[in-house]
Amino acid sequence: MYDLEQIGKMIADIERYFRDLDKFKVQTEKMTTEQFYGTSMILFSILNRIIDLGKEIIRGKKLGMPASYKEIFQIIGREKLISSQLSQELQWLANQRNVLAHEYFDVTEKSIYAIYVRIKAAKEFKLRVPEIITNKK
Repeated sequence: MYDLEQIGKMIADIERYFRDLDKFKVQTEKMTTEQFYGTSMILFSILNRIIDLGKEIIRGKKLGMPASYKEIFQIIGREKLISSQLSQELQWLANQRNVLAHEYFDVTEKSIYAIYVRIKAAKEFKLRVPEIITNKK
């Protein structure tokens, strides 16, 4: 059984974060200080909420207990709830979330831009969640 209220809040948060991210108008890895720090924080927030959604899917479908954020998306991919390609992208993003959280002093404009370019996988996952939670598989 899913906590649909929590899932709705997670999705609303992600949508708000993507709207906020668009306001920074990032186009290259050359960013202003404000773009760098603002984009970093919003990406971190999106990644945390995507991980929360993944954990809720695993819990709701009783797919076990992942040992890492990356494993959340391995399990969801292995269960064919998302494509292999999307699973790989989300695993990479989960790893980058850990870099942002634990190795922040080593984060560069180039690494933030790399996450920014690939964050569309988080949006794709968010769009898949309603179908995943209504599917009985």
